[in-house]
Amino acid sequence: MRILTLEKALHTYYEWADDYDGMLVRSEHSCVTLGQADTDAYPEMAEVLSQIATMQDNAMLDEFDNMVSFAREELASNRDGFETYVSTLDVQVRRADSLVISLLSDSYSDYGQIENYRALHGSNYDTQSGKELVLTDVIKYVNNDLALAVQEELTAHMWTGDFYSEYAVEDYFANTPYDGFSWTVDYTGVTFYFAPGDLCDEGAMTATVSFAKHPELFYEKYMSVPSEYTVELPLDTPFFTQLDADGEFEEISVSGYYDEEREHYTKYGIYTDTDGQYYEEECYAYDFHPYFVKATSGNYLYLFCEDFDEGIRQMHLIVFSLSEDGSVTKSGERNVSPSWLADNKFIVPTNPGNFILDDADNGIEKASFSVGNDGMPSK
Repeated sequence: MRILTLEKALHTYYEWADDYDGMLVRSEHSCVTLGQADTDAYPEMAEVLSQIATMQDNAMLDEFDNMVSFAREELASNRDGFETYVSTLDVQVRRADSLVISLLSDSYSDYGQIENYRALHGSNYDTQSGKELVLTDVIKYVNNDLALAVQEELTAHMWTGDFYSEYAVEDYFANTPYDGFSWTVDYTGVTFYFAPGDLCDEGAMTATVSFAKHPELFYEKYMSVPSEYTVELPLDTPFFTQLDADGEFEEISVSGYYDEEREHYTKYGIYTDTDGQYYEEECYAYDFHPYFVKATSGNYLYLFCEDFDEGIRQMHLIVFSLSEDGSVTKSGERNVSPSWLADNKFIVPTNPGNFILDDADNGIEKASFSVGNDGMPSK
């Protein structure tokens, strides 16, 4: 097994009105493709990701044109109450190796006075063939045992009184078609993403069923994982992994605090549910790109902070050590970023033993780094 190199392109579109001080429309999206070396090794997979990226580009551009038209109409009829129309789609890499490529699409829309909406959708592929995996390719039986395993994880990390009923999870798995589930194949298990209203009246929920804890549920092929890896994390969404040796998952989540008027983030927060550990710090950034990093020296959180929103988006890195007791310790900062290519595209840092980063302090592009004993990237 080997970890693959993926490339991620970022696109941003703005629209302004001549007679209005604020922004009319903001649209952002990303798409993921294979790097050249892996394109040669897995041509079918490369073609699938390329086709998906083209479809996403076309769909987001069409949506942008429609948003501009609707926004202009609302501005003309409701100038005092007008709010900027926003649409974002971020495709994040959950797993990328010679067995599986798993992507999580994090989409958000806010059409002015219409209630905003966020959705998480997973897509999973067999790397060798490029075939999109269905749930029964990975899980032997989508039955009550799986539902109970999901419920066990949900109730371990949330207040159980939120469910519609004590059978809400079992009913959902019994009545939802296989293609109706949102899921990703992660390095530690299979993660399910539940939208608001799926199981309760509250917000979205996430649960990861562990390979190690429930090996009987999965085909053995997908439980083989590398010893080091990284996982791209959506903001304000739980990620589950094992930080200590108790056999249970711990929750990690990264939050950003966005200033609507300034149109950038002002601080971030990192939470782990081991004794409710929480770390918060001011940080002015256009966007945050968090990654969970599992290395031979320990578990870390890499937070790339985006300093500019156009062109070559310069970033700086903040590194945190995640201890077994759930405590978050800041290891340091460095002016490195995922290595930029042409067309707003960068190399996704998927391999802790070979991060390809740009070193802004030394004017070096595409340098190879590995994770050191303190978690910091080192050459």
